[in-house]
Amino acid sequence: MSTDRPDSTEDLDDIPTLRPIPSGDNGDDRERDDYRDDRPRTPPRKPGFGFWMAVAWSLLYFVVTQFIGALALGIPIIGIALIVDTQINGNGIPNDPAGLNEWMLGPTGGVATLVLVAATQFLGLVLSWVLLRWRCGREWKRKIALTRLPSVTHVVLVLIGFPALIALGAAVEVPIQRIVPSLQDLLNALGVKLEFEGADKTLPKLIGPSPWALAIFAVAISPAICEEIFCRGFLAWGVSGRYVTWAVILIVSFLFGCLHGDPQQGVGAMCLGAAIHGAYVATRSIWVAMFIHFANNGLGVVQFNNQLSPGLLDPLERIMKDSPVLFVGAGAFLFLAVAYALYQTRCKLASVEPALPVWQPDGVSRVELPPPNSGTVVTHDPISPVSVALVLTAAVAFGLVMAFA
Repeated sequence: MSTDRPDSTEDLDDIPTLRPIPSGDNGDDRERDDYRDDRPRTPPRKPGFGFWMAVAWSLLYFVVTQFIGALALGIPIIGIALIVDTQINGNGIPNDPAGLNEWMLGPTGGVATLVLVAATQFLGLVLSWVLLRWRCGREWKRKIALTRLPSVTHVVLVLIGFPALIALGAAVEVPIQRIVPSLQDLLNALGVKLEFEGADKTLPKLIGPSPWALAIFAVAISPAICEEIFCRGFLAWGVSGRYVTWAVILIVSFLFGCLHGDPQQGVGAMCLGAAIHGAYVATRSIWVAMFIHFANNGLGVVQFNNQLSPGLLDPLERIMKDSPVLFVGAGAFLFLAVAYALYQTRCKLASVEPALPVWQPDGVSRVELPPPNSGTVVTHDPISPVSVALVLTAAVAFGLVMAFA
C-alpha cells in the first residue's frame, strides 16, 4: 500500500470532499432526498404461480401424457402386442383405423392398451416429480402433505361419506349427458369427420375382458397416484400461494376436469375433483385424495369387469330412476353432513408450547405440513356431538333409501 503524501496542499484541491448527510432533526426530511438511493428496487417475488401459469403447466402435462407419451410408449407397446398376437393366434395385422381400434378393444389389444394407459400415467408422475423438485425443493413431500396419514376420525368420515359421493355423481351425470356436448358432438359441429367414443363407452369394452388386476392398476391405482400428485399436489401448491382456499379448489378442479379431454367426462371430473380437494384440505393429507380417486375409479372397474362383480352399481341406477327425489335427497343429506363434520374437525397448525409462535407456510392458503423442529404440529378438534348426530342420522336415512326405495 502506498504511503506517498502530496508535496503541497495545492494537490488536495483536486480531491472531492463529501458533504455530511443532514440529520433531519428539524422534522423536515426533504434535505436528505438528494442522498437517497433512487435505483429501482426489485419487488419481492410472489409465492407460487397464478391461474394462467397453472393452465400452462396443465397443458404441458396433457401434451406429455396424451401425445408425447402415447407416441413414444404406444409404438413399442402396441407393436410388440401386435407381433405376439400375430404369431400366437395367426391374426393378420389390421391395416385400417377401424380394424386397429377393434383390435385394441379385444383381448390382446385391451391388455396392451391398459399397459399403455398406466405407462403414460407414470410418465406424468415423472413430470410432476421434476416440477415439484424444481419449485418446492427436497421437501416437496412435506409441502404437498404426502408425509402425513389422516387421523382415524377423518378416515371414518371419508368412508361414511363415500357412498353419498358415488350417488351424487350418478345423479349429476344425468343432466351432464343432456346439457354438455360430448367431444364427438363438438367434432361434428366443426365438420371434422372423426369417430370418437367417449370414456363411458370405451372403458366398459376395454375393461370387460381384461385381467382384473391389470384393469385395477391401470384405471384406478395409477390415476389416483399420478393425477393427484400433479393436481392436488403440484398445481394446488402453486396456486395456493396466491389465492384463497375456495379459489384454489375451483381452479384446480376446473383444470383437473380439462385434463380428461371429453367435455362430458370433464364436467363430472370437475365435480368429483372439488369434493376430493375439499377432503384434502380438511384432512391435510394427500393420501385421502388418492383414496377417494382410487375408490371412485375402482368401482367402475368392478362394475364392468367380467371377472369381478359386473352390474354392482345397477341397483343404484334403478333406485335413481324409480325414486329420484329420495335418492338425490338422501345422498345430498349424507354428503353435506360429512362435509360439515370434516369442516368442524378440519386440521390446523398449533404450537407445541403455548408461548411459542405457530409456524405458518408461505403464501395465502397452502396445505403444507410443518417442518421438523419447528415447534408446530398438525391437530384438529374432536368431533362434536352435533356432527356425530348429523352424520349418523344421514347415514341411516341413506341406508333406508337404498334398502327400501
